[in-house]
Amino acid sequence: MAKVLRSACLGCISGCGAIYHVENNRIAKVEGDPSHPLSRGYICPRGVAVEEVRSHPERLRHPLKRVGDRGEGKWRQISWDEALDETANRLGEIREKYGAEAVTFNIGFTGVLGGLDCDFNKFQSMFGSPNRLVPMYVCNMPAHMGGIFTNGYSLVLGIDFRNSKCIVLWGLDVDVAGRGLYHSDVMEARRNGAKLIVIDPRQTPLAKDADLWLRVRPGTDCALALAMINVIINENLYDSEFVEKWTTGFDKLREHVKQYTPEKVAAITWIPAEAIKEAARLYAQNKPACIGQGGGGLCQNINAFQTNRAVAILASLTNNLDILGGNVNFTPLLRGKSVMASEYDASYGLLSEEQIKKRLGAEAFRLLAHDGFNMTHPSALWPAITEGKPYPVKAMVAVASNYLGAIEDTKKVREVVMKLDFNVISDLFMTPSCDIADIVLPAAHFTERDEIVDGYTQDYIFCHQKVVTPPEECWEDKKILIELAKKLGMEGYWKSVDEALDSRLERFGITFEQFKGKGVVQEPVKLKKHEKFGGFKTGSKKIDFYSETLKKMGYDPIPVHIEPPESPISTPELAKEYPLVLTTGTKLAAYFHSCYRNVPSLRKLAPEPLIDIHPDTAKGLGIRDGDWVQIETRRGSIKHKARFDEGLDPGVVSASHGWWYGYKDGWKEVNINVLTESEHYDPCVGSAPLKGLLCRVKKAEPPIPI
Repeated sequence: MAKVLRSACLGCISGCGAIYHVENNRIAKVEGDPSHPLSRGYICPRGVAVEEVRSHPERLRHPLKRVGDRGEGKWRQISWDEALDETANRLGEIREKYGAEAVTFNIGFTGVLGGLDCDFNKFQSMFGSPNRLVPMYVCNMPAHMGGIFTNGYSLVLGIDFRNSKCIVLWGLDVDVAGRGLYHSDVMEARRNGAKLIVIDPRQTPLAKDADLWLRVRPGTDCALALAMINVIINENLYDSEFVEKWTTGFDKLREHVKQYTPEKVAAITWIPAEAIKEAARLYAQNKPACIGQGGGGLCQNINAFQTNRAVAILASLTNNLDILGGNVNFTPLLRGKSVMASEYDASYGLLSEEQIKKRLGAEAFRLLAHDGFNMTHPSALWPAITEGKPYPVKAMVAVASNYLGAIEDTKKVREVVMKLDFNVISDLFMTPSCDIADIVLPAAHFTERDEIVDGYTQDYIFCHQKVVTPPEECWEDKKILIELAKKLGMEGYWKSVDEALDSRLERFGITFEQFKGKGVVQEPVKLKKHEKFGGFKTGSKKIDFYSETLKKMGYDPIPVHIEPPESPISTPELAKEYPLVLTTGTKLAAYFHSCYRNVPSLRKLAPEPLIDIHPDTAKGLGIRDGDWVQIETRRGSIKHKARFDEGLDPGVVSASHGWWYGYKDGWKEVNINVLTESEHYDPCVGSAPLKGLLCRVKKAEPPIPI
């Protein structure tokens, strides 16, 4: 029987509107939904390929139990009862012997913004563990926090490109990253005459058409922002009335940025001084202006928090806050039950203060604890697993997470996780992370379950309804948690998936079944809320250019540029041995992080791991376009294929992440995170330096395909 269903795509953060044509429980065709107010008819290759994913011959279809050594690849098919019984028994025994904190919970990015985090957060809290490993510390979280500790809200959640007169894409490649959320709005604004500034080491497609492209050296964005602030203040381009009424510390900021002249910062960033001045003027003199911060570009270095603070100060100086065409303060429609609220302890309020204080990483990265952020940091988790310090962690429960592709210093991650007493994971496919688990659970695909879409959806929430039935033994993660909660005797957890979904919609007084009929809920946008409610949500009720809160915590009260731990400036001797600056995490339209590498139609779009390199640099190394090369850092080496890119600085190379599939020992042979480090972190929020590393490149034999 054929049917057509209007739903959404949960293949990445965008949550684009999608129309599914279904025949005999197979998705015959996918179209973008032109009525969707954000994606407006766009659908990417990943969204089109959903049937290839769900009907893939390699898909996990039964629960599995390891019977050989970890990583040996020997498994036995088991029933769901056996899988749940063993998981519940092992988790219960560990909690009884060591305490609930001895179990860490791990969720991947598709789980976080695929709507699963709300259920996962509640399960973890009811179980009693404060430890939740989530990749937000190298995603948008530093940007969220930079805004929160400056102007009281996240600039990232309120990007209003559509109504802007000047768009700044700062480390954000909207041709690929969040395209369904942003690209059409950027193009509409451009048609209406908006200026475009792109700040990126790479000449992205939009950079080629921008009014100004600043080719910043990876890891030096904070210096650039401070230089732009210098120009805006010195040339009186800021909103003086707004600054006087609504900010604190302006005089200190003015004095502080005197050291960040465009000429001095040009030497740091490799951007000409005149281009820095032009960017500052273009942004300040075309209002409303909007800055889009990249969750990778601005959030993956040891100074990520202060970099995003500096960006928030730019928006504040020019009074581009909470206005149409600026960075709007969108209040999540579901309030404490939104996906983003699930990042905080207050979402469910189930953990005791005593348990929260045990959270691993909260002592080292105190802004996380200060803001009630529910995130365990790997730098503190690993010693707990290997050394039992400050207490032992013995088990991990993972959902939609290929942590061997996502977390920095992959070889160390694998070595640590192998030491766990018990490790259970749910996923669609047997990833390298599944391969070292004890129990692997087959999950339902997002087209096979219902969900509420509200991650970065501004003033909307959208209904994603199930369009096909999953294979018999593939359970959606909500159901897995519900059944596991029953086995663990967790009274008060959801009794059904419908109850979980209905609970999130309580504010609107509707059930999920009723929500299906609506498809979307929207609330009017309220602007300039600081004028109506007596200020901003900061300690001073004003925008804190100079933050007394940060000063009391021992952090810099005003952003300061800090060199990456490896760079031609911070480690000149190392740069002689490793002369190229490596930036990682280039987004690919075919894939989302490490997902979908085994899907034929997507593999055709990006068949091999590539490292972009300037032709002149490659020629000096005897490398031709298309040659396989070995990329080396102090931590190890991997192989990618060289691709010439004349837009790159000759001293910079750029590589994507998430590669593993299709190569023997791919998790260590082609995975860029083998090269990234776990020695240095942002002292405020724990971001890792995935950008601005030092490397060398040489011609090599190709990796062994499988």
